[in-house]
Formats: sequence, C-alpha cells, structure tokens
Amino acid sequence: MADTSLSEKKIGLLVWKLSNFWQSRLRKILKEHNLTLNEYLILESINNIKNEYNELSQIQISSFAGIDITVASVTFKILEKKNLLTRKTKVDQRKKIIEILPKGVNLYYLINPLIIEEENKIFNKLQNETNTFANLLKFLLGKSLRIKVTKII
Repeated sequence: MADTSLSEKKIGLLVWKLSNFWQSRLRKILKEHNLTLNEYLILESINNIKNEYNELSQIQISSFAGIDITVASVTFKILEKKNLLTRKTKVDQRKKIIEILPKGVNLYYLINPLIIEEENKIFNKLQNETNTFANLLKFLLGKSLRIKVTKII
C-alpha cells in the first residue's frame, strides 16, 4: 500500500499523530472526572513513588512524571485547590513537600483502570513488540534502554 499523504511519509508526523491520538483518548476519560492529563500524570507519579521517599517534593514528582517544573508547579496549585493534595513547606520556603489526600488517592484508583484499559486498546496491537517499540522510542529520546531477555531452554 502506497503512502497517501505527507503524514504517512514522515515518521515525525506519525509520532505526532500517535501522541495526539493517545492524548485525545485519555483526555476523554479524564474530562469526565474534571482532570487534565498533567493533573492525572502527577497523581499517578505520586502513587508510583510515594513509598520510596519519606517526603515527596514537587521537583521529584515533576521529574518522575516528565513534566516541566514550571508547568508542574501550576498543576500542583490546581490539584491543591481541588483538595486532591496538600503542599507544605519546611525550612526552605522554596521547597514544597507534597502529600496526596484521600480524595486524590480515591480519584486516582477510580481513573487508573480506565486509563490502563484505554492504553491497552491502543498499544496491545503491538503484541510481542511492545517492549521493542518502547525501547525504540527511548533510544530516539536518548534514554537508557531496558532489554527484556527470554530464557530459551
């Protein structure tokens, strides 16, 4: 089958279209719960790393989520206004410590299965090539790779 458009000929446009497709599918779910994608990613990040640290800072969470700290800072304020988390300061007034509130935990656990199901609909088409696809994307982004080795007997 021949490429019929510029977006099918240029890999960068295909990546962009896939990203837009993924985001639009997730935003549809999140809109029903009055959350943005960045807000959800922060809640997911907190839930993923909260047991690794005594205290979570905005910087740790934004770094784990892959969200620019300035964007994350605004998002933390919004989540605080929605009573999903609290931000506290200790000695250094510039360092904000984040604590997720029960309402935030409950909302995350309500939405997370819906997000996983939607992502599976999109990416399960890759079948056995899911890890390879993820590694190729990481490689293009200059990240370290995780190679999954299967033992053959």
